[in-house]
Amino acid sequence: MQSFHIQRLATTLVVIVLLIGTFGFVLIEGWPVDDSLYMTVITLSTVGYGEVQELTPKGRMFASALISISFVLVACWTSGFTSILVSGEVSGRFQTQRERKMIGKMKGHAVVCGGGVSALTILHHLSLAGKDVVIITDDKKEIEMIRRTSPQTPVIEADPISEMALIDSNALSAGYLVAATESDHNNLLITISGKGLGTDIRVISFAHSTDLASRMFKVGADEVVCPFVSSGEKVAEMINAGEQQACVTG
Repeated sequence: MQSFHIQRLATTLVVIVLLIGTFGFVLIEGWPVDDSLYMTVITLSTVGYGEVQELTPKGRMFASALISISFVLVACWTSGFTSILVSGEVSGRFQTQRERKMIGKMKGHAVVCGGGVSALTILHHLSLAGKDVVIITDDKKEIEMIRRTSPQTPVIEADPISEMALIDSNALSAGYLVAATESDHNNLLITISGKGLGTDIRVISFAHSTDLASRMFKVGADEVVCPFVSSGEKVAEMINAGEQQACVTG
């Protein structure tokens, strides 16, 4: 964060010096603005091109001052920009390596494919219960949300239907695989991949379509959750319970 502020300050100063240099040459040498700007740019960049026009003694002193300033400003700007790139890359690699080590030590954990509302709800409740969870998603916004709300949870940035992502999640040692993407077809593919691991992992899949829900059972899903069906049943239970209570109180 500090490198970002330094780089932003250096950029602002470079722009200011460009303006000062341009109008300085206009006032001292009487050059047009375009020639003055060009002279300022090649002076600050120290590329070694020849002078646009012959400089007066005052102009040479002014150009020398610009060169001295440019060494400091360009060095600060370059170092700040480099620090931002390097720090982001290093921190990202460190986090990835740390998460891989965490995943490699997990046993009986839950692998959740997807990062939408359903996946985040599952993650929240399992985390409260102290369960180990690994998330697989390639959605940048979902990853950012998980990093912010549950920074201790390892996230594999990959397509949830990728078999390699399952291997990276240590699914061979996992106890549960949850197919919680927004696509029933993707959930079906994840179910097939999970059951193809040849382990005792329990596969729980979400299905918005009852037709695909039956297919998921056919390919080996241990449990299939149909949100719309479950919601309808819950509402019916509420209504029935309310009517029974009304009869009792009446």
